[in-house]
Amino acid sequence: MRAIQLNRFGAPDVLDVVEMPKPEPQPGEVLIRVHAAGVNFFEVLMRADRYAVTPDLPMVLGVEAAGIVEAVGQGVDTSLTGRRVAAPLFASTRPFGGYADYVTIDAKLAVPLPDTLSFEAATALM
Repeated sequence: MRAIQLNRFGAPDVLDVVEMPKPEPQPGEVLIRVHAAGVNFFEVLMRADRYAVTPDLPMVLGVEAAGIVEAVGQGVDTSLTGRRVAAPLFASTRPFGGYADYVTIDAKLAVPLPDTLSFEAATALM
């Protein structure tokens, strides 16, 4: 899968599109095919190493994403497959990773989205 990875600090041109292994949903998780990811001011500061906390590099930014559940881990209701959801990664044990084709999150944190709400709007509302 593709991801936008931060390998060094600086202007937007330090973000690199890289190939990474597609994550597998662990027990209790869902795998989401990302259709939209939010871009937050603190992530801009983080990219420039101007945030209060300096992250370990390399990393994939993105604390909120929205998309479609593609697979579920053990113990997760299979009827979630194909559902439109928002993923508040900031509330999870892995609070980043939304700038990628796929992301996993605890199924209990996946927020169902109505068909009338776009993926882009969902990320803006989180």
